[in-house]
Amino acid sequence: MDRTELLEQIRRNAPSIVAGFLPLGAQTELDRVIRDGRHEVDTNAYLMFVSLRAMLRKAGMPSFDSDSEAAQIMALLKT
Repeated sequence: MDRTELLEQIRRNAPSIVAGFLPLGAQTELDRVIRDGRHEVDTNAYLMFVSLRAMLRKAGMPSFDSDSEAAQIMALLKT
């Protein structure tokens, strides 16, 4: 799946991507960051980012590349 197809899939049904790929411990990590109160966090964006990253890694993309690609996709979603 290329980036354009993935963007369309996210726009159509983001909750299913989060539900299907959210890594174990992601919600706990988010709760910890929020509880610390040192950072403002868009919870939906965070959950989508870690889910996208997990989906890309599951498809065989190396960690560094999946981080970068997930960040680029998140930026495109904001436009």
